[in-house]
Amino acid sequence: MLILRLLNLCYELTTLSIIVRAVISWIPNIDCYKEPIKTLIKFTDWILDPIKDLLDRFGLLTVIDVSPIIALFLINIVYKFLYRILIMFFIN
Repeated sequence: MLILRLLNLCYELTTLSIIVRAVISWIPNIDCYKEPIKTLIKFTDWILDPIKDLLDRFGLLTVIDVSPIIALFLINIVYKFLYRILIMFFIN
């Protein structure tokens, strides 16, 4: 069941990273070019940027960035789907 643990670890790490990035975006005067924050931004950009592009394309960009909320929702759906498939694969 190592693969389930790895899936869970990836899920938790990605979710936590998106939440931390969303919280950091609310803090004024944060230098985004310092190394821990720069790494966090690079780690989460591949998830958040396509969502921001879709929101922009449909004219749904607002003052508050909702892309982390949408990303967390989608990641949760994918995680549950993969988890159930892996459970069925290992049980049968």
